[in-house]
Amino acid sequence: MNKRQKALAILLTPFLLGFLLGFLVGGGCSRKERAPKQKKAQVDTVVRQQPPAGETEGQEDTLQLGDDVDGTGVTEAREIIYYTKLMSYGKVFDDINEVHLEKAKAVGLSRVPEKRDDLDPARLVKVENTDYLEIDELRHSVPFLTPGAARELNRIAKAFHDSLARKQFPIYKLVCTSILRTEEDVDRLRRSGNPNASDNSSHCYGTTFDISHSRYFRETETDEFMQPYELTKVLAEVLRDEKQAGRVLVKYERKEHCFHITACQK
Repeated sequence: MNKRQKALAILLTPFLLGFLLGFLVGGGCSRKERAPKQKKAQVDTVVRQQPPAGETEGQEDTLQLGDDVDGTGVTEAREIIYYTKLMSYGKVFDDINEVHLEKAKAVGLSRVPEKRDDLDPARLVKVENTDYLEIDELRHSVPFLTPGAARELNRIAKAFHDSLARKQFPIYKLVCTSILRTEEDVDRLRRSGNPNASDNSSHCYGTTFDISHSRYFRETETDEFMQPYELTKVLAEVLRDEKQAGRVLVKYERKEHCFHITACQK
């Protein structure tokens, strides 16, 4: 081997060794494939928008939350929202207690019953649970009304049911929380700590009843539900129509969580 060949061999030797070393290392190790990243299920958030400009009271729509977003076939409970212009209950239903009392004395019982045993069944109708109405546990009143008031209570409950059905909303019953009070009931109510209990209340004449705006009754539960806040929008529409027709006086009682209603017919 001459000097030129020796010099060439010296120059190529490092490259050959590097190639062989790289081949041995690469061939002896398996390449690991990275597992594909799993995509997280995206849950769409539904945001309630303000009604379009010029929308009038009574226009309606529903908004459903909690649909099957991950494709598993399992759905969560869906809240139904009544998409309508909110009524100012305090301004619409502002018949003061003195007006209720005056009307109750004009169309109701001629005298306030002292005790429950004094009730005259010939002048009163017993109010019971129906397909549209639930009578609450009455601790300080009895489930009796004059015929006109009983008809009005059932009319309101039926109209509320029909309005829910027409709007394709879940069906709830109204809850009646207070009806006829005897003098004995008024004393018992006052002793319970209610300073607003009055000896001269329209409840004492069989014409007046309270309907809750914070509680509604449901026979069976389903995936769809409505909050009391939304159901009260429907109830308020019914009461507004009855008030405009001259069939009732209504006072919105925020602290007592009810609509105080007096029927105007005997």
